[in-house]
Amino acid sequence: MKILYRYEIEYKSYDDDTTIRLREFKCFRETEHTYFISSEYAYLFGGKEKRVRKDADNTYAYDTKKKAVEHFVRRTNTRIKWYKYWIEECKKGLDLIKESHDA
Repeated sequence: MKILYRYEIEYKSYDDDTTIRLREFKCFRETEHTYFISSEYAYLFGGKEKRVRKDADNTYAYDTKKKAVEHFVRRTNTRIKWYKYWIEECKKGLDLIKESHDA
């Protein structure tokens, strides 16, 4: 049975530290262009199967751990860029509100 992989961050909580988790998804059906996966964590897909394109560069899960790592790195770097953007926007908002109430 084919297995697809996805790495995810498990964020720090009050009693634990941040870790990386490798999720494995069983492919229960395969076509020429698509894998269909399910998860023991049915809530991940709203209780439904998930379609994963074989030829996509940016998909939910991958057929090798190496591809899954590469995708994790891309996703995480994109997330960092977005967080930096929103931090700057929030700082601007704080400056604007301060200026408008100091006048």
